Amino acid sequence: MNAVHRCVVLWMIGISVLLTGGCSSLGISSERQGAASQGNDSAVTIRFMYPLFEEEPVKTEAWNWIEQKFNIKYEPIAIPVNSYSNRLQAAATSMKPPDALVWTSFPHAELTNLIRGGKFHALDDMLSQFANLDDIPREIWDKVKVDGKIYGIPRPRALVDQAVIVRKDWLDALDLPVPTTLEDYRRTAIAFTHSDPDGNGKPDTYGFAAGEGLDFLHELKYAFGAGNGWSELPDGSLVPSVVSPEQEAYLHWLRQLYRNGGIDSEFSILQPTEVWNRFIAGKTGIIISEISTYAMFSERLSESDPEAELIMLGPPAGPEGHAGFQEKLGFYGLILIPSSVPMEKVERILSFIDWQASDEGMHMRRYGLEGVHHERAVNGDIQYDRDAIRAEGIHSLFAMNDYDPYFYVTPDAPAHVQAKQREMLDAVRNMGVTNPAALYISDAELEIGTIYSRSIRSYRSEFVRGELPEDALERFREEWLRKGGQQAIGEVNAWYRSQ
Repeated sequence: MNAVHRCVVLWMIGISVLLTGGCSSLGISSERQGAASQGNDSAVTIRFMYPLFEEEPVKTEAWNWIEQKFNIKYEPIAIPVNSYSNRLQAAATSMKPPDALVWTSFPHAELTNLIRGGKFHALDDMLSQFANLDDIPREIWDKVKVDGKIYGIPRPRALVDQAVIVRKDWLDALDLPVPTTLEDYRRTAIAFTHSDPDGNGKPDTYGFAAGEGLDFLHELKYAFGAGNGWSELPDGSLVPSVVSPEQEAYLHWLRQLYRNGGIDSEFSILQPTEVWNRFIAGKTGIIISEISTYAMFSERLSESDPEAELIMLGPPAGPEGHAGFQEKLGFYGLILIPSSVPMEKVERILSFIDWQASDEGMHMRRYGLEGVHHERAVNGDIQYDRDAIRAEGIHSLFAMNDYDPYFYVTPDAPAHVQAKQREMLDAVRNMGVTNPAALYISDAELEIGTIYSRSIRSYRSEFVRGELPEDALERFREEWLRKGGQQAIGEVNAWYRSQ
């Protein structure tokens, strides 16, 4: 038995790493060894709920090592992203909520109401103790405050993270140019549906990938000049995008495109990962998605179709020259700790989250344990077992990450794929459409909450599918204004003027 295997066996049966001598090849520092040697007498259970995008974590060496290091019993509640939002509020309001959870949307009416109702700890006074969390830029921390206090830890991301990903091999097969304008995309999408781009002689392909509530199509609205939530008029007042003429033009365009077959006919029932899977299966040829997914799409498509070729493109230009992607707040969701968690446990949880954002934590997230999942070559290069890391769901043990504008570059992707992701992140960095009221939720919006937001998603899908009459948008606008929208406009503009 070699030194690495001997160390792993001893560690797994609970013998202190400090007693094993030559275990340096595992990459465990003396500080880490000390933490791992504390024993389980005071082990604390940490139940951590967050969305799952990859393989579910498996309890093997990496998971055990984390428990040893922090003297905890770690219970990751990794919920598949398709069902996460349905589980989130129930978990947050239950009699026994998780010890920490990720709320994926912010600002959010339901979350604000829960915070004001005392459901979560304010964390301001403790955050300065944690150096890696303190590295997150102040402007991001300022964006997550509710009533002047910090209740959640932001998970940093790029401000703009989208690209249009297109089957280049399908363009070539149909002798189509690379699309740049909205009209180009309309023609391309219809051709992908009706002109057999995969050459199998069957009518089994579509242009645009889409999902329930028009997911994966929302970025197209910016080509019409529709705002990102709210838009500023020349007189300095704000108008809501949801009932703007530009938004209506976008929905009419989608309605016509769907009628002509340019959108996946099953879109209204598809959850996010199902949309991904249909693109990977060669059912759709255009998908607007995070730049990070380019690596997954490239890899999995090449496995089923070695001739497949993908390109990433910027936002399409609309008829008036408008173009852009949504500018986000610089983070994806907040990690919150319910107020039912004792304060002494809160510090343990924050320490664990802080470590996940450290160099060591990020290294483990990417490459697993040294000596188990990877080795360092003499020249410093890392040689790692990618299949084992994926099979064990190492990435999925982590809910937090460091601040890195290139976080969406896939670390285990081939070098040329990573280069394209970096290039695309740079290209779209200044193409974001800003929401001037992104950090404010009016009292009217709190009252309407996400219940009405869900009905908006349904109405949009029904309109695009042609299940509602042409004048449905006008009737919806009147209803929205009557049910609180007009009040929201007044409140948002009063707030904006005060700024």
